Amino acid sequence: MNLPRSLPARLYLLAYDPDKERVTARSRLGLVLRAAALADLYLDQRLADDDGKAKVTAARPTGDPVLDAVLRRIADARPRSWRRWVRADERRIVREVRDQLEKERWIKVERRRILPDRVRLRERRPVKRYAAEVKAALWPAAQADGRTTAALVLAARGELSTVLSRRERREHRGRIEELADPLWPIARALEYDVRQKRAAVASGT
Repeated sequence: MNLPRSLPARLYLLAYDPDKERVTARSRLGLVLRAAALADLYLDQRLADDDGKAKVTAARPTGDPVLDAVLRRIADARPRSWRRWVRADERRIVREVRDQLEKERWIKVERRRILPDRVRLRERRPVKRYAAEVKAALWPAAQADGRTTAALVLAARGELSTVLSRRERREHRGRIEELADPLWPIARALEYDVRQKRAAVASGT
């Protein structure tokens, strides 16, 4: 099976731990998916940086409902910083991407009334293969395309241990910084918001 094209869908699948059969990084997954949507639109030249703020440069629909919703929201709002857009609707996008993947039969969702819904991955092999491909982008010889390196940067900035461990993120910091350069406003915003989220969780606020 071919993986979904959109970066939010791919990052959701990358956040899934097939061994533990659960979605990881729940406290910051919304931030990662929002950043992934912004990165997708940025790479497709529908968004651009305007003095630290996200600016719509092409409002034509992408054909992906999640990406189109983000694009419309930015087009209809006053100019805001990338950090604000990474934080906006972070819970909603997790539900939207999950519903999209369920509809496309990538995951199966068992809805429970008290406990959190249980998510199961239907196709492990292509997701594991993609995770390995993303991780391989750490080495220049891999010659990964821009979307693959974007997935790596977002996984690193979002601290998805299913892709890179903390030690690997530390050891390859220079390479990750290099790969983040084409997405610098979004990568920087995600890193800042994840740090803020971690501090809030640690303080219990």
